[in-house]
Amino acid sequence: MLSAALRRTGEGWEFSSEAAVEDFVWDNLQELLGLTPLGKQYLVRGEVCDILAVDEKKQLTILELKNTEDRYVVQQLTRYYDNILLEKPFIEQVDYSLPIHLIAAAPSFHRHNHIDRKYNLLKIDFLQINVVEISQNFYLNLQDLDTSQTWSLQIPYQKLDVASLSENVSQPPQLLLDWLGSCTLEEQQAILKLRQKV
Repeated sequence: MLSAALRRTGEGWEFSSEAAVEDFVWDNLQELLGLTPLGKQYLVRGEVCDILAVDEKKQLTILELKNTEDRYVVQQLTRYYDNILLEKPFIEQVDYSLPIHLIAAAPSFHRHNHIDRKYNLLKIDFLQINVVEISQNFYLNLQDLDTSQTWSLQIPYQKLDVASLSENVSQPPQLLLDWLGSCTLEEQQAILKLRQKV
């Protein structure tokens, strides 16, 4: 498995982008949530659902992932729900007589998300995303805000070894290291080698 793209923040660690979160969750849906993936970035009636998946009973899950707080995630899931019911994709793999499971996953939820969910007719689960470092290993934690149930999975990650840089070149500034956090390990190494040559 490839190393995930993580970056350091003032409070700890996070995925470098929403796409990085999505890729990691997609690749590990079974281990994290017991779901079988069906579609990623699935286009339905002009809307793009991050992840569609099913459980062992063929119940469809629509999972919307955010890397930052987003005020409109409840409205997004509501539109996805309606469009999916109109098209009924993956009809062979999904039992549409079962309710569609809607999940919003984000590092934090705006108070408007809670208000919107409270008055929405659909049941929407909020999972808080948290990347934690324990003994130089990284883990993705997903915690259900209603039940406190937590799912955790180690994130394969290889830290950039800046100590191996040439002694003739100064240590990279923190701003550059933060920016490199959004790149793959191979891209990080290539950029730092180019910096050494310059």
